[in-house]
Amino acid sequence: KNSMGRLPNETPKEQRIQLTKMGASAAAILSTQIQDHLSPAENAAELLKHFVESHERSLSAPDIATINFAVSILTLDPTDSAAVPSGLQQTADKTNGETKDEEDEEVKEWLRADFTRLAHSSTTDRHDMRAKMKKVGLGLVAGKKLANIMGTRSADDAALPFECPESEQKAIMDCLKGVGEWNWDIFALKKASHHRELQVLGWHFMQYWQLITNLNVDPQAMQKWLRFVQSQYNETEYHSLTHASDVLQAVFFMLTKAGVEKYLSELEIFALLVAVMVHDLGHDGMNNNFHKNAKTDRALTHNDVSIQENHHIMTVFTHMHKNKDINILAGFDAAQTAEIRRIIIAVVLATDMSKHFVFMKDFQNLIEKKGQSVEEWHDSTDIIMQAVMHICDISNPARPRDLAIAWTDRCLAEFFRQGDLEKSMGLVVSPQCNRDTTSRAASQIGFIKFIVHPSYTVLSALLPEVEAKCLVELNKNLEYWTEQAEIEKRSKGTNSMPGTPSQTKSAKGGNVADSPTPDRGGESKGKEANGSQTANGSQKTASQT
Repeated sequence: KNSMGRLPNETPKEQRIQLTKMGASAAAILSTQIQDHLSPAENAAELLKHFVESHERSLSAPDIATINFAVSILTLDPTDSAAVPSGLQQTADKTNGETKDEEDEEVKEWLRADFTRLAHSSTTDRHDMRAKMKKVGLGLVAGKKLANIMGTRSADDAALPFECPESEQKAIMDCLKGVGEWNWDIFALKKASHHRELQVLGWHFMQYWQLITNLNVDPQAMQKWLRFVQSQYNETEYHSLTHASDVLQAVFFMLTKAGVEKYLSELEIFALLVAVMVHDLGHDGMNNNFHKNAKTDRALTHNDVSIQENHHIMTVFTHMHKNKDINILAGFDAAQTAEIRRIIIAVVLATDMSKHFVFMKDFQNLIEKKGQSVEEWHDSTDIIMQAVMHICDISNPARPRDLAIAWTDRCLAEFFRQGDLEKSMGLVVSPQCNRDTTSRAASQIGFIKFIVHPSYTVLSALLPEVEAKCLVELNKNLEYWTEQAEIEKRSKGTNSMPGTPSQTKSAKGGNVADSPTPDRGGESKGKEANGSQTANGSQKTASQT
């Protein structure tokens, strides 16, 4: 080629045509090698590795070193767009003329909106992509293990955080048997404790590690704090007191059965448990995108950044600062208090789903680097706590099927309430929030394939018990929802969208939106949220449990 980069006697126009033909051919070959579940950066790294392996004899040592350096950069500190799986990326020419599945595209749009910082200009234009602007002593917990699971404890080992009749106490303690198992049922405890499930679990888990005694926490302050936390949860369809309790129990499983406790100090376990209990405090059943689009008080207060998560944190610390009776940190010195507050903030902010892909990539890289050695993780325990919190927060599809279905219907009911409000306010309806178009089965398939399954797979590399218990249930549920999706497609000829909570009958009879809890929990009809969201983000007082 000459100095202009063209072949002799070739005009710029001819060169462009030739390069276009070559590019189209190369793109067609390349498309067969792209793995849909990997991000663009991961795909590029895999292609470069394969290139080195297949051309190792013809490449010079400097060439190999250069390519290996590029691979290391691609797998280091990815940007949000680079970390998102290719299957969720938006490209105008990816279909190659094939007809897209509109339900599948809507699910992907929801996943992009809630779990990434990639957004659309509108829900109808699915091809335009816009970038959304965006330590105190460590060590093992030694000598504090009373049992591997709560099921081995008796009613005499720990008192309840409140007084109640002996018959009620017995019913509660019966429910706590096997509370360290993955298939444990939160709805049974909700009924037995008369909607005080978070108080019961919070108290018992603190007692399990003897944290109240060992860390000099005032027992009365802890009891009052637990009552306060319960009072601040609204009766939303999903982000409720019961959800927080369910996540807390999942974290307890990870700490005990899965073995996370060996990586953490007592102070860190205490801070983690507190963070889990308040991680959705005051949630109004609307997501961050709603608050941002509606310009609510919460959005304006927190500058559109992790709006709900910052609200939860602000609520608990503001009340603890004003009311000394519920200040459970009063017995700690200044350094310990600062460390506990720092951990709580970091852990709760990790539940912002828009940070999902970048966070999980960072966590995966650390696991590959450090392995399962406790010593290797001594300087990285923050990310372990954040990962446990975040992954347990999306644990519903990995639970036994009856529980998974119950939580699915609760979640969609809350989504649809937001969608109805968005319609009434003249806002664009958020993905998966339109009760007229959302597919119940497709929403779960996309959520599992792109979010939940990859997350639990990553965690299982650090905690093998996750693969033995959680991934087994998750795979079963994915198979179930795939079957349900086929049933939905076959019934497309009906007048309404099949499979949504507003039309689907529960096993107990009646609409699942009215009866979202599973039979095994023994709970009667679920309650609708009593609060109504207004345009400025305030909410009328909701009935408290």
